[in-house]
Amino acid sequence: MTSGGSVDPYQGLVRAGSLRRWFDDEGLGTGSDISFERVAAGESNEVFIVRRGGSTWALRRPSAVPLSVEGANAIMVREYRFQGALDGSGVPHAKPLALCMDTEVTGAVFYVMEFVDGLVLADPPSEEVGGRSAGRLVVEQMVDALADLALVDVEAAGVSDLGRPDGFLERQVGRWRGQLDGYRRRDLPGIDLVGDWLEVNRPTVMQAGIMHGDFNRHNMLFTRQRPTRLAAVLDWENATVGDPLMDLGYLLSGWRPEDADLPSRAELVGRWSIRTGRTPEALGWYAVMSTFKLACMLEGVRVRQVDDPTREVTPFLADAVLDLVSRASELIDEAGSW
Repeated sequence: MTSGGSVDPYQGLVRAGSLRRWFDDEGLGTGSDISFERVAAGESNEVFIVRRGGSTWALRRPSAVPLSVEGANAIMVREYRFQGALDGSGVPHAKPLALCMDTEVTGAVFYVMEFVDGLVLADPPSEEVGGRSAGRLVVEQMVDALADLALVDVEAAGVSDLGRPDGFLERQVGRWRGQLDGYRRRDLPGIDLVGDWLEVNRPTVMQAGIMHGDFNRHNMLFTRQRPTRLAAVLDWENATVGDPLMDLGYLLSGWRPEDADLPSRAELVGRWSIRTGRTPEALGWYAVMSTFKLACMLEGVRVRQVDDPTREVTPFLADAVLDLVSRASELIDEAGSW
């Protein structure tokens, strides 16, 4: 799409004329030609590559039909602030450059960040970055980024108001149980037992910090060369000030390395501990909690897809939720060894 009067292929998600004027006001590039290429389209957010006068950026905005317009706009502001809070940290990220609160420009709050060229890696990594032999390096860098995220001082970074760390752990099970009860249409064998175990075994203390909320390789960009490097952690829409151990538990909850070249779970926990100077307590609980939470979230996605004829139903989602509940039960049995 360009600003030359062509038909908008993105159904009003970007308005080239008003965006060009906004880019002028922000000092982002020069010239009348400005183009937008959609690179990611999800239920909640859209990402476009913007090109103008030899410069390239990424623009992130809510989807065309968000679940809540007000909520979607607020998420944009939160994402922008959390990514700004990473400046000076060891967490690779796309630097946020400008936030637009004027919904007249293109229909929603949006922000522009630097463009980071990279790959979302498969498992195992592609041959382009080293194949299976790159697996250890990839996982170690993800754990290092998590450790550096846990070290960010939320007060100094100006994001202490973007969460409610007091009572954070106490709220978790009730919050996700309540959401699940709001849309539960089928039996999910074992999920109530998992919730009960989480309530009884909840940690009693926590150290507040930034948590990403969906820290997995699908939200990471790695460089194309060998050895590959983590270039940016993406998608901060679920970030909050909470308990960083939730991210670590989530990352390791499905960790079953069958390749002898991959680090063990104990190695990764030790790596995180050395980098942060902290020994994580009750990590097994966090692994169960993150798996329980994901099962509740995905069941909500499944129900919305089934109820809304305009949405495509993901065929494997129903079984994936059941598998997560089963995995959470397995993790309870293992929790004492973590």
